[in-house]
Amino acid sequence: MVYREKFVAVVKCDGRILREINNVVTLPFGSEYSILFKNLEGRKASVNVSIDGQDVLYNKSLIIEPNEKEFELKRFIKNLDQGNKFKFIQKTQKIVDHRGDRIDDGLIRIEFAFEQKVIQDQIQICRPFTCCPSMSVWETDYSYVNCSGNTVSTTPQNINLVNDFNVLSTLTVNEQQINVDEGITVQGGQSNQQFYYGNIGLLEQSNVIIIRLRGETSKGKVKKSITVKSKLKCPTCGTKSKSNIKFCSECGTSLI
Repeated sequence: MVYREKFVAVVKCDGRILREINNVVTLPFGSEYSILFKNLEGRKASVNVSIDGQDVLYNKSLIIEPNEKEFELKRFIKNLDQGNKFKFIQKTQKIVDHRGDRIDDGLIRIEFAFEQKVIQDQIQICRPFTCCPSMSVWETDYSYVNCSGNTVSTTPQNINLVNDFNVLSTLTVNEQQINVDEGITVQGGQSNQQFYYGNIGLLEQSNVIIIRLRGETSKGKVKKSITVKSKLKCPTCGTKSKSNIKFCSECGTSLI
């Protein structure tokens, strides 16, 4: 789980949330995965996602509803009705020779921005007494305005997608030797996850979450996903600990 500024992003595989250690998530090559978002703010969030330097939303932005609402992104969004799932495969030399070795391969980049805060302004209106027109009283009225001074609607809307973002990604070639844990995301099986267009107000400054996908360890290929429920094994003494433990209870070695 990666948490930043009241926004959470996790990777799921086979319906389970995968463990994140120092922004690295490990899963077997050939796995299909999804990305789960959770908005802990009281405002909508606009989200843009690129994987391996590619905008997987195709110039669109997800809108995640506020107040601990979750949304699971399961596929590339070339169109709103159906598309291909995310599939993580090993980056072989043949793949590099054909498509190049890109500097952001294996990286999930999540850029999110919250809707600007609604400011409650107090407006004073002078109105005369009906019993004595020569006297007046100040009455209080309220209206909701955004930071630019424009009146905005407070009517709730169910919105999942807005087509107002344009991403330009520069892909570079890395001539270095391929690491054994490197992989890329390709188009997998078909998904019928559906989307529709909506609206969102002015946005605050964006924040970025980076998650790296890794498909091998120093001991060889990963055969099983490392989930949040997986027990941690101390590299120093071999003691197994619960998934939420940061240090080995036997020798004190860091487990993260």
